[in-house]
Amino acid sequence: MDKIIDATVFPSEQKTIRVNDSEDIYGGAHNYFCKLSMGFDPETQKPIYLDQEDQVSFVYKRNDGKMRPGLQSEQLALVLMDRCVKLNNRFPSPQNKKMIAGLQMFLDACKERVCDRMNRGVMGELKK
Repeated sequence: MDKIIDATVFPSEQKTIRVNDSEDIYGGAHNYFCKLSMGFDPETQKPIYLDQEDQVSFVYKRNDGKMRPGLQSEQLALVLMDRCVKLNNRFPSPQNKKMIAGLQMFLDACKERVCDRMNRGVMGELKK
């Protein structure tokens, strides 16, 4: 079943992300569909979204242990980090630096979580 994510990209009021949770024991944390953007229209002062979507699928381990391939959260964050750094190189701003720092904080927390799970011997297993 598809659910619309109750979130918007500022300054839009349009909800542009949906998630499929039909086989997801996590309530929809693995298959996302995002409307494609055509950027910001300076005349209307609004973002432009198409009726086309791209899918973002994350790696998924089912309760029976079977894996479905997909992206890791860290990979997506690294893509965003690379993009922010490159955009900041062209158009430097304090806000870009904050985004980069926030992404680095996320990546650091991911590494801490993995280290913790490895140290406890539960990495790769469906255990708390």
